[in-house]
Amino acid sequence: MTQAVSQILSEVERLSVAERVELRRAIVERTPMSGDLTDEDFGALAAESFRALDGEEAAQGA
Repeated sequence: MTQAVSQILSEVERLSVAERVELRRAIVERTPMSGDLTDEDFGALAAESFRALDGEEAAQGA
C-alpha cells in the first residue's frame, strides 16, 4: 500500500459514521466501475463486509 493511500485511510478512520457513509456514496458516484477488481478482490471485500456485520450483530447482542 502506498503512503498516500495509507494516509487517506488514516483520515477516513477519524470520520464519524455519518461522514463515512457520505464518503462512500461520493466515491461510488464518482468512481467508474472499470472491471479492474479481480474475483479475489471481490471475495476479500465480501469477507470483510461479513466480518463487520458479524461484529455489529455481536455488539448488539451483548
